Amino acid sequence: MSNTFEHFLGRSLSHVVRFNGTPQHFTESVAEHSFYTVYFATTVLYFLKQAGEEVDEAKVMKMAAIHDVEEGFSGDIVNPFKHYNEQILDAIRSVNEQTIGSMFENLPAGLQEEYIVLWKEESAQRTKESQIVKLADRLSLISKCYEEMKVGNVFFKHIYEGEIKEMGQINYPWWQKIRDDIMPPTLGI
Repeated sequence: MSNTFEHFLGRSLSHVVRFNGTPQHFTESVAEHSFYTVYFATTVLYFLKQAGEEVDEAKVMKMAAIHDVEEGFSGDIVNPFKHYNEQILDAIRSVNEQTIGSMFENLPAGLQEEYIVLWKEESAQRTKESQIVKLADRLSLISKCYEEMKVGNVFFKHIYEGEIKEMGQINYPWWQKIRDDIMPPTLGI
């Protein structure tokens, strides 16, 4: 069996449940969340293209697909713990950096390196492409919260409201060009 084929057989992200400390009507796996992050990124890219904004679309798609891939190793670490203090957050980031390569085992070395570089770039949030992925990630989170709230799950309301507030505070020039195409004006953004 080829090593790449063996890599394809690993589906750990489809078994990692997000929000594992929050009661849910509909569980969401990291793989499902990643799909929506990629999908929402394609929509953001459409509006950016319409606005004349240059973006490396292939890079965005690859980054979006692997943006949470480390959770196949670590699981979904609940936010209150992850962000309890800087020491914990730094430790989690350090472990993720040390173990990210294990998520791309059995792929050709050049592809492993490409994915690791993209994952690190997305984590650093310094490039337009990584910022677009983070925005799509937030949109995926918002849509999950909205779905839960629509069926009466109040546990997601504070997460939803916090993310909406965060969306209103994003000041990237590229986001300012397309924000009104994506966010409803009734949110006060």
